Amino acid sequence: MNRHRAVAFRAIVQIGPRHWAVALPFDPVSQWSTPARPLWKCGHGHRVRGSLNGQSFKGSVVERAGAFWLLLEESLTAAMGVSIGQSVDVLIEPEDA
Repeated sequence: MNRHRAVAFRAIVQIGPRHWAVALPFDPVSQWSTPARPLWKCGHGHRVRGSLNGQSFKGSVVERAGAFWLLLEESLTAAMGVSIGQSVDVLIEPEDA
């Protein structure tokens, strides 16, 4: 993990239309000086790696409704016993760091 690019924060797990997610307290484009890139057929964002309550993961950050969101795999949150409305410790950096 690159200490200079990694960002740590605490967030509340929320549910969106398709994913569980946590809101980022920063703009990844400004923070990392990295533009959004294609992630899948109709979406752009940032591929990231890091930890959620100390458990390593890889994921995606996307912009929705004027905010940036870290999408969480349900399998990750289930394995950790994390539920909607719970606070979690997040540490992320761009995957290419």
